[in-house]
Amino acid sequence: MFDLTNLSVHFGPATALREASLTIRPGDRLGIVGESGSGKSMLALCLMGMAPEAATLSGTLTIDGRDMAEATERDWQALRARRVAMIFQEPMAALNPLSRVGDTVMDPLRLHLGLSKQAARARALDLFAEVGIPDPAARLRQFPHELSGGQRQRVLIALALACDPDLLIADEPTTALDANVALRITDLLVRLSAERNMALLFISHDLAAVARATSDIAVMYGGDIVERGPTRAVLDSPAHPYTRGLLGARPSATSLPRDANGKRARLPTIPGTVPGMAELPKGCRFAGRCPVELPHCASERPALTKPGPDRSAICHVLSQEVSA
Repeated sequence: MFDLTNLSVHFGPATALREASLTIRPGDRLGIVGESGSGKSMLALCLMGMAPEAATLSGTLTIDGRDMAEATERDWQALRARRVAMIFQEPMAALNPLSRVGDTVMDPLRLHLGLSKQAARARALDLFAEVGIPDPAARLRQFPHELSGGQRQRVLIALALACDPDLLIADEPTTALDANVALRITDLLVRLSAERNMALLFISHDLAAVARATSDIAVMYGGDIVERGPTRAVLDSPAHPYTRGLLGARPSATSLPRDANGKRARLPTIPGTVPGMAELPKGCRFAGRCPVELPHCASERPALTKPGPDRSAICHVLSQEVSA
């Protein structure tokens, strides 16, 4: 359905996304992980046709075989909600505080599907029930501030599902939710994806949620997709040094780090910070923070390497290991 080939996003000399390639088919559940500033949300905005006006794009994005390079805003408006929909970060900010949540969900039904107000209300009630909002009739009349964080997130899911999209993009859908609510939201998205044969692009910092929600994963750093493969295989045996560092920094209730005396030690971290878009190395984006860096890593971009079945990564060190 959706095919990205070497898609790049530039802001003058700065690069927010570099030659990203992805294929998304019906029913796929793909996780996107990485630190803040890695390009995850920019990738999602490109799939929605919502890249910032100041951005310059290169490469191709095709939907059902159609190259979207010349698509107008009217073309994208016809696709949004019906073909691709997005759950944006922070539900309190994403919902209009001056509109009842029922009206917010009914608007796209009337605009895109041409439903009457009565039919749109009936559909909104069904959607609220489908996503697990209690007492849907009462909730339709409420404003966002009258709902809990979990209920607001479910309203956003109902809004995204309203026109039965083929691809649902969930951008940090569990942010600011407590652990139990986050777990229920994650399971809800997986269930809806399976029931509707709907592709799910799940963007998150929460590696546990990504492991639970997705079958494949793409790891991003500095605008690059540095590793890609089946979720379980990548999380169990990460190939790229950045992926290994990301997983190594996870806190675990069962395996807290200990020093030589058996006392609790500090959690391992990835040294340094993510550089700004205009300060990223021309070669491997992870150069300068990588524990196994080679002299040419910062200046030469690594080629694509296949560390295992259905897996890929870009890393000079890994390329040497695979060829050896």
